[in-house]
Amino acid sequence: MDRLIAQRIWTDDSLWHFEFRNPQIPYPLHSHNFYEIVFIYSGSGTHVTQTGKDTRLKAGDVIFVKPGQVHGYKDIDNMILMNILIRPSFFETNEQTLSRLPSAEKFFRDKGLSENARPIIFSLNKMQLFEVRAIIEEMQEELSSQHVCWELAGEIYLFQLLIMLLRIYNDPNYPNNTERNGAEKLIKYIEKNYAKKITMQDLIDNGNMSESTILRNFKRITGYPPFEYQMRQRMFASIQKLIYTDYDITQIAYAVGFNDSNYFSRCFKKFINMTPREYRMKYKSERASLPPEQDDGNTAGDEI
Repeated sequence: MDRLIAQRIWTDDSLWHFEFRNPQIPYPLHSHNFYEIVFIYSGSGTHVTQTGKDTRLKAGDVIFVKPGQVHGYKDIDNMILMNILIRPSFFETNEQTLSRLPSAEKFFRDKGLSENARPIIFSLNKMQLFEVRAIIEEMQEELSSQHVCWELAGEIYLFQLLIMLLRIYNDPNYPNNTERNGAEKLIKYIEKNYAKKITMQDLIDNGNMSESTILRNFKRITGYPPFEYQMRQRMFASIQKLIYTDYDITQIAYAVGFNDSNYFSRCFKKFINMTPREYRMKYKSERASLPPEQDDGNTAGDEI
């Protein structure tokens, strides 16, 4: 059984590290000497432990793995996830603060932990997942930009993320209010109609909210203004079409709402730092590099 250590993962002194898997591949039982929080963004798969108690995973599920706990993945169906790996020193340094949080003992105490102890698994609803992803993206931005005080800012976001998760774990309906429900309705509207031309008046009419309320709540929940969120939905849809269809670039551009394939290519490159054609070639190259027994129709990637 493989044991992954932080020194093989981190190339710097940061307290946390991100591993995005699009999609995750099957991975055998393993453990590590750091904490891991796994967020299932989409798709499904089975989380396995050496006790034989498997859990079927779906979008919105969270897995909290402590150092030494044994787990793995199988029966993957296009499962896309984000791993946040955290050094134990973060929890040791902040033990006094973290101990005051609800369920802290269950989440953060790893002394005397049996390797047969199962990781904590619970679910986020769609709106909760939106808010969690927005915090994660702020953390990623701090780590990549490394502006002045980036480490402190990143730790603040990490605390915010942990508090959010513990609140949801203790109250699955947290939080619940009218404005949030209205924003959820608009998010679903954009996701359903991302390829169409949407105006602010369309959002006002469908959400029954003022423009200022829409802008405030949409950014707070998703991390993006509504039309930037629409653009991201177009980009995510185009990625799936590049991977799973043989459509040419122009066909994909029109399918996701662009009238100009050149403009689509520019937007795509700005979003993912490579052209649609380069992304498709990279995916094919990664898939071709998989050993035959691991080529299950998904792209390459190592679970951490």
